Amino acid sequence: MRLYKSSKGQWVGTQRDAQRYFPRDWEQVEVPVSKEQLVEFLNVHKVGATQPEQQQQQQPVMVTPDPELIDPEAYTWVRWAYETLRRGDKKETEAMLLRGLEKQKELIK
Repeated sequence: MRLYKSSKGQWVGTQRDAQRYFPRDWEQVEVPVSKEQLVEFLNVHKVGATQPEQQQQQQPVMVTPDPELIDPEAYTWVRWAYETLRRGDKKETEAMLLRGLEKQKELIK
């Protein structure tokens, strides 16, 4: 049986998926088909294992700011800008973010 592995340790079951998800960054690996050998292979090569702890620690930490330090109007401008950005309107998003930052700056003064 064949599996396909990227240089980052990601695995897929078809050559088509390897080409799609890891363009020019994959290798074909022969995998045993008997149950005992397959389980041993999967454990040795950590197929399906979670990310290493070092990579998990690099994820950003979400901080909830103090509500008294955020101008409610500034918050609504920024939230509206985020939704607009998700729709793909970059120009309008920039204007909304600028307005939200100006409102927040007024609160700080």
